[in-house]
Amino acid sequence: MRSPNWAFAVLLILVGSLTAPLWGEEEDMSGAKASDFIKSRAYIGVFGISSTIDQWGDFSGVNSFTTSSAVTTGNPEVDLIPSITRQFGWGALFGYREGPWAGELSFMRSDHTASYISSGPATTTTPASLQSIDFNLKRYFFTQYPLQPFLNLGIAFPWLWVHHFSYLTDTASPPNIVSTDDETISGIGMNLGLGVEFYFENDFSLVGGLFQRWGEFDQINGAAKIPFNELYFDGDPNDVGALAGNGLTFYFGATVGVE
Repeated sequence: MRSPNWAFAVLLILVGSLTAPLWGEEEDMSGAKASDFIKSRAYIGVFGISSTIDQWGDFSGVNSFTTSSAVTTGNPEVDLIPSITRQFGWGALFGYREGPWAGELSFMRSDHTASYISSGPATTTTPASLQSIDFNLKRYFFTQYPLQPFLNLGIAFPWLWVHHFSYLTDTASPPNIVSTDDETISGIGMNLGLGVEFYFENDFSLVGGLFQRWGEFDQINGAAKIPFNELYFDGDPNDVGALAGNGLTFYFGATVGVE
């Protein structure tokens, strides 16, 4: 239930190639200097995003969770793990900057089409939304100029809501669907990214960049609210591990300073 992510390797190469020369431009990391274009600011912002969960891992649209044999009461629960398309969305943030450092709290949402390939093969599609609350730390370079590149590292709390991809079955062979419900797959992740911000003045900027997220989804809220450790992966009673859900996100937006 793990898959390689080539975007991870590419991003590390980019970060490694940029870090050494950029870091040399800023020897004093203790705070703002007299030559800094921005010394300190609190700000809010909005931005557009393009996001997804990679389709060549656990979220490939062919996997599912079913009730463990340890659960002996009620109807068995089946939770389909979809693939999702890359789609555009939006986000909002609040941040504070001091010298070359900034901390940000953000929320992001994008709406997708979720797909699942069942026997046949037949493909079922349904609406889905990917949402996340993120905490990011940013380090700016060339801070004496209006145009400033940055690196960011953060922690994310993502969740994927999928319409009617969880259902209860009876004990017939083959089983019949008794009822369907929405499912929410949630977890935790790490963000690593880079970008650039252009300051027109202390009160306004344009910002854009990308970040790679490595996510581990270890909670499913489905039709019967069965705990994750009582569900097993693709019919294997010995496989109850978390789902790997990685993805590359692009964003562009603006920030406004607040007093």
